[in-house]
Amino acid sequence: MKHAACKKCAQNVGTVNIIGNILMICIKGYMGIAGRSKGLIADAIHSCADLLATIIMIIGLKISDKNKNEKYPYGYGKAEYIVSVVIYLFLFCIGTYIVYEGVMTIVENRVVNPCLSAAWGAIFSIVINELLFRYTLCAGTQINRPSMQAKAWESRSDVFSSIAVLVGILGAKMGFHFMDPLAAIIVGVIILKICIEMIKDAVFNLMDKTLENEEYIGQINTSLKKMETIAGIKKIISRELGQYLEFEIDLFVPADISVQFGEKIKKEANLIVTNIVDRKSIVKVKLFAALG
Repeated sequence: MKHAACKKCAQNVGTVNIIGNILMICIKGYMGIAGRSKGLIADAIHSCADLLATIIMIIGLKISDKNKNEKYPYGYGKAEYIVSVVIYLFLFCIGTYIVYEGVMTIVENRVVNPCLSAAWGAIFSIVINELLFRYTLCAGTQINRPSMQAKAWESRSDVFSSIAVLVGILGAKMGFHFMDPLAAIIVGVIILKICIEMIKDAVFNLMDKTLENEEYIGQINTSLKKMETIAGIKKIISRELGQYLEFEIDLFVPADISVQFGEKIKKEANLIVTNIVDRKSIVKVKLFAALG
């Protein structure tokens, strides 16, 4: 975490997103109905899904923050990945619906002629969702919360949807009625691409995929080899665990060392890892007697 204020921002992410989404639902819903814009009404429905996703995110964060116990000795960190999958599945359904409606509108040659005033609803949505995206992504990145980052990208998808609505409204007023469904199809494909990538990443982390940042492992390996108190390195294993990184390090040590000296080696190895890695880390060090 770069700044102490990031923690306070992260604590307010849920509240800020709930207020922002309720505001957008009311404004886009009203202006969509008054301006006879089916696109803006659909965008208001998208904001309803965002509101639901925010509630799911808050529940996931509360679960992952629960303390370890006998039943879950490794904690609840992976709950965030489960919540991330749920959020992206909601978003995947929305993206599929947007693509389907866009295709059907073109095939059936539907003509929609919204009022130009509806464009202000789309502009408002673009600005608010972009601010929510930047705020939520920054907070989620600083405290390493996967579900919070998932929620941020969902807000960014709403930006794309609102841009499509704006283009559609302006295009319809200019007589190019195909622009609205075409833009919706393009946005839907972008949303589906994001969903597939993020769901895949969350599933891999649930399956204990090793850390992709090989630079961390390389630096840790190099620093541990400089320890004069060990005889060698047996293995270094890493994995993502919600907001934490977990490292399992097995070291070879002389067979005749005392228990007290062994604990000193463990603490030294733990300190090396925490000094290299800029995220919260769980470090487990095991010692093995060197042969020969």
